[in-house]
Amino acid sequence: MSKQAAIIGGGITGLSLAYFFLKKGIRATVFEKEGHLGGAASTFKIENAQLERFYHHFFAQDSASIGLLDELGILDKLYWVYPRMGFFHQTKIYPFTTPLDLLAFKPLSFVERVKFGWFGLQAKKRVDWYPLENMTAEKWLTKKIGQPLYEKVWEPMLRAKFGKQASQIPASWVWSRLRARAKSRGRLGTREKLGYLRGSYKVLMDALAEKIVKLGGEIKLNSGTGIFPLPGFDFTIITTPNAYRIPQIEYLGNICLVLKLRESLSKFYWTNIADPKIPFCAMIEQTNAFEDPGYNGYKILYLSNYVDQADPIWNLTDQELSAKYLKGLQRLKSGFSEDEVAEYFVFREKYAQPLPTLGHSQKIPPFQVG
Repeated sequence: MSKQAAIIGGGITGLSLAYFFLKKGIRATVFEKEGHLGGAASTFKIENAQLERFYHHFFAQDSASIGLLDELGILDKLYWVYPRMGFFHQTKIYPFTTPLDLLAFKPLSFVERVKFGWFGLQAKKRVDWYPLENMTAEKWLTKKIGQPLYEKVWEPMLRAKFGKQASQIPASWVWSRLRARAKSRGRLGTREKLGYLRGSYKVLMDALAEKIVKLGGEIKLNSGTGIFPLPGFDFTIITTPNAYRIPQIEYLGNICLVLKLRESLSKFYWTNIADPKIPFCAMIEQTNAFEDPGYNGYKILYLSNYVDQADPIWNLTDQELSAKYLKGLQRLKSGFSEDEVAEYFVFREKYAQPLPTLGHSQKIPPFQVG
């Protein structure tokens, strides 16, 4: 008799794990507490299309994910674009896509622009990330680019994303972000290459679910459980952070307001927000990169913020949260009117991202791959 595995969580990790187990002859059952699959990459219906509750895209270097799409027979659904990026600083959105955009970035002096670009090139080449894990990003960045440049660019971005924990974020986190973005660019480092699935990530979830059932596995929706390990199984794998907490690892939540707009808000796909008075850290206009005829001509905008789980914002109603974010949007774009919003949706996830801390890799429990 083959071994049986219980997998907690029907997100991409849980579904992929069940699929690979089944290919090796191990019976797998996925338990998902929600009534739908996908986890943080799950979708909802908007007009005649499916859209992710929280923004998602593929990077060019995501070879494992791309290989999975190929194996599932849906690689033809993946397409690539070279979207434009922006940076909001003191009431204005600046282009921030190419090296030429950096050279024209007026909030920095010419010397600071060169220093910023040179630092990015050096970070891309670096491979020994481990020493950076025990040094704060603030210390590393001020040493490499100087205090004034750090305060103009990096400090507001770190504070927008991590709040009061910003000063304790390890330098390795910044390095990993810089390296990942650099690797998704072409040889000349011009524009970043990002991918998306025609039909949304639901195409991937459906393909995985179909394979799991075909191979003899089971998927049980609306099946939350607090018993670990699950009786009747040889082993239980937990893929969700909220099911079994690791005391030494904290999590940040994410609150995302999705707007269905009558008109486009900007010419950029992704805009980083470096302003503490705006209640979100990123503005992602989906339709400036990834369009879908099912949107019926509406423009899709995500307003995203990573939030400490103790923040009072979690207690706001959807209406109160929407009003708060829209007020920030009016600060970001002068003349913006709520009349431009055809519909809005609020999504919350209290365990969106592990909070990176000094010595983070040493806090991750060991695991064994057989």
